[in-house]
Amino acid sequence: MENFPVIRRLTLKNWRSYKDFTIEIGPGTTFVVATNGVGKTSLIEAARWAIFGANSTSVNAVRVGAEAATARVELELPDLRVLAIERTLTRNTRRRSVLDIRLDGTPIPEEEVGRQFIDAYGTEPEFLARLAMPPADKSSDTPSHLGLEDHLGRYYGIDGLGAAIEHLKKRDSAIAAEIKKIKADNSSDAQRLDQLLEEERTAKLRAEQANVTHQALKGRAEHAREMRRRGSEFAAWAIRSETRRTAAERLAERISVELGRSVPAELLQTAIDEILSSVDEGIERVRVEMAVNESREAQLESNDKDLLAADHDCPICRRPLDGATIASAHEANADEITRIRTMMSDLKSTEADLLERRRRAKEVLGEYRKIPHPGPEPESPEGVHDTPDADDIEAQLENAFGQLVEARTAYQHATRERERAQTAGEAMGRLESLFRKNAVLTAAIAATEATRNELLTDTIRPLASEVSQRWQALFPGRGQLETRPDGQITRSVSGHQLDFDAFSTGEGMGATILVRLLVAHFATSVNFCWFDEPLEHLDPDVRRQVGNALSRLATGTGPFRQVVVTTYEERLARHLQARDPEHVKLLDVRQPPER
Repeated sequence: MENFPVIRRLTLKNWRSYKDFTIEIGPGTTFVVATNGVGKTSLIEAARWAIFGANSTSVNAVRVGAEAATARVELELPDLRVLAIERTLTRNTRRRSVLDIRLDGTPIPEEEVGRQFIDAYGTEPEFLARLAMPPADKSSDTPSHLGLEDHLGRYYGIDGLGAAIEHLKKRDSAIAAEIKKIKADNSSDAQRLDQLLEEERTAKLRAEQANVTHQALKGRAEHAREMRRRGSEFAAWAIRSETRRTAAERLAERISVELGRSVPAELLQTAIDEILSSVDEGIERVRVEMAVNESREAQLESNDKDLLAADHDCPICRRPLDGATIASAHEANADEITRIRTMMSDLKSTEADLLERRRRAKEVLGEYRKIPHPGPEPESPEGVHDTPDADDIEAQLENAFGQLVEARTAYQHATRERERAQTAGEAMGRLESLFRKNAVLTAAIAATEATRNELLTDTIRPLASEVSQRWQALFPGRGQLETRPDGQITRSVSGHQLDFDAFSTGEGMGATILVRLLVAHFATSVNFCWFDEPLEHLDPDVRRQVGNALSRLATGTGPFRQVVVTTYEERLARHLQARDPEHVKLLDVRQPPER
């Protein structure tokens, strides 16, 4: 399978019942099977704690007789870098927890992990922990504990409405206090008409200027977001390019040794071709020379035999040869054959050296071809260095929006103040104006809350519809589910809405599974999800349906690349694994008895 950002290894030392335990996980669906009480849940607890520091456990997790417990998780990120997080829990009250985080072996600060998770999965670690891994406390593993509303607000960029609501409520409280004060004072502000006219004019100018500033900042913010996006793409490409360059430089060093001169990384392919061409030519020359020497040796051996069979006559001119001449000829032939055989030995040694050199060059060539290509260079983020920090602009934009709301509110307030002062000259007139403003603010709060709720409802509507449809497939005839932005779930029963707390254990588990999976799909880039005993308390038919669905989640065609399911339903798990051994794996974590 392709490389995907998944959890690939979990290592435990002295963690509860595990003394020294390592599991390789990888892509696909993995059913972790064992009977109850063996330690399946503690595996997920350890992984969740190691990655997120979530549910920081007590010293009870340290194995009896040990002074510390260690949980280490390795995650493979989309760019093939490995993020290793190791947490150690000690019995030492002065230093209860020790953290070690490394990215491709290089230590990084804890806050860097959050950025890596946001880049890889599109959500903060806190939400990812609740979504992708169940907490040890089963009562907290419910849709309402996901923090869905806050996540949707951040994910779809509407959390600013919440801040606006808080601002309006503060203004409303201030007006209520002012009404109370005027009632107590029972004074008239009619004499302040000229002042109120000036305040209205000033407030109008402020509102107009605030609107101009807000519109200008909106354009700058959009530009900054585009620059940040292009900058992020360019930075990612630069990292990939640097990785390829570094790998090529290491190979170029090996080729430099072969050539006896320095070879830059960009000329690596040319240098390898040069070596291979030179070696092949050398091998050809050596083999031609060996063939010539073999032919010469055969000719000399043939001449030697002819001398023996010539009956003391020269085999060429047939003249009689004396014994001394024949002996001399034999000796000359033997000397020449010895010389040729020595040359042949040297040539074979040279050929072996050349063949070994070609093997090394081809080995380097093979490694070079395996280095991932960074892809085409993305569009350069022109002017990105001249653009103010995007976060700073966003903060300015948010501040400008607040100022705009405040200026417009002040303008409306000044207008009403002026209108009240023109028609009434006593405190009750002022009170009427404040009551009207109070009503306006109340309406504004209600309208803003309604807008926020409507936007959240719109964002969750596709998710809620999908949850309801899949729920009815799992539990036909048990009503429709309604999923709200705050994660609360109800189902209709005979025209009445039944709260989640009134669901059966199996129904609650089914709804929780559906919400976690669909939220991960619709509102994040999360591609792994772990479940602790999701098949427990389900009817046999529903258990088979849920198990079958979980086994098909990580086949490579959908958003999920890794699903881990703990269960004691070994028979069902083995059936699912036998049906699709490529994507479904079985992991037996039963520990052998200690001796």
